Amino acid sequence: MDRGEHVRWFAREVLPHEADVRRWLARRVRGLPDCHVDEIVQEAYARMWAVGAERIVNARAYFFVTARHVVGEVLRRLRVVSIETIADIDSLNIADEEVGLERRISGREEIERVQHLLAKLPPKCREAFELRKFAELSQKQIAERMQLSESTVEKHLVKALRLLMNEIQAADTAAAQSKVKAHEYRHRQR
Repeated sequence: MDRGEHVRWFAREVLPHEADVRRWLARRVRGLPDCHVDEIVQEAYARMWAVGAERIVNARAYFFVTARHVVGEVLRRLRVVSIETIADIDSLNIADEEVGLERRISGREEIERVQHLLAKLPPKCREAFELRKFAELSQKQIAERMQLSESTVEKHLVKALRLLMNEIQAADTAAAQSKVKAHEYRHRQR
């Protein structure tokens, strides 16, 4: 691809997604000393330009992931990063815009799984987690709404995240063991 084609591809496939990436970054990097949205976007552009159009299948997803990687590199250089920030960065899952039926069904099943896991959380942990992740309130706003100290809210968020991760890991382990048992059963039947 010559330079002119590359420029047209970049303008057509990458630039239209800048506003979405900037909005995501603005929500996720607030308060981080070395994370400037403009710099992150420019670095993502530079990396995508260097990779080239031939190797990028979904420019939107690649743009988000590249920006996420840039933020991750900045966070690794920082000495102290709050657990809330790490959870925000990890929460980005960019889906392909062309979602098929199987993927939508899988998504619904995953939502049901998360709702089931959330129902198992202690009430205060669940409330703090839902306010943070679904209502996108700050830790301070959650503290005010729940009439708790910010440190107590942080403890609830950490506990909720730990319990959810343990439940997910246990469910994944059980599913893997079930697959192994099914394979062994099929193997014995031969």
